[in-house]
Amino acid sequence: METVEENTLQSLVKHAEKWFFPWVIEEIVIETDEQLKNMSDLLGVGKKIVNALEAARKEEKQPFIDGGKAVDDSYRPTQSRVSLGVTRIDKALLVYHRKKKSEADALLEMQMVEEAKKIEECQVTGEIYQPPEAIAKPVGGTVKGNMSSTAIIDSFEYFIKDENLVPRELCSPDLKKIKAKHKYDKKPIPGVLITPKSHTSTRLG
Repeated sequence: METVEENTLQSLVKHAEKWFFPWVIEEIVIETDEQLKNMSDLLGVGKKIVNALEAARKEEKQPFIDGGKAVDDSYRPTQSRVSLGVTRIDKALLVYHRKKKSEADALLEMQMVEEAKKIEECQVTGEIYQPPEAIAKPVGGTVKGNMSSTAIIDSFEYFIKDENLVPRELCSPDLKKIKAKHKYDKKPIPGVLITPKSHTSTRLG
């Protein structure tokens, strides 16, 4: 029986075609001790070819893996710096928007309380109530740039703290079902820690 001289795909295919495939065309049935010995030999040949094919595949593929890694390595420093900048801008935008919204909401709440008192006074005195302009504009969920539009999206993060407490209809527990249920009824879910989380979605141009 010939040995495999080269671990290339072509030579391995040629070797398998000559020394292995002809004996495995149909289902193999062993009927004699001699056949048993021959099939043991053939099994060894087949396993050797399998291992040789795998080794050759890895060897032929490795330069592409190395090339892909080299491409990744060349991009990674700039990607990391840009991503860090995006993260910082994103965080600053969310913090400022949250602060601005909180301040505007507080002013509008204060004005609503004062206006409610004035309405009650006018009902007593008979004066005609003249509603003033709002002292602050409600802060919306979209930031308009000179050439961009960034939506502030309020969402939630979900952490399963105790699987045994999660309602059975939401189990394995299934986070997809948990999110859908919470989105629908806005109620706490036993065994699940739900925390608010905001993120941005920016459209340029």
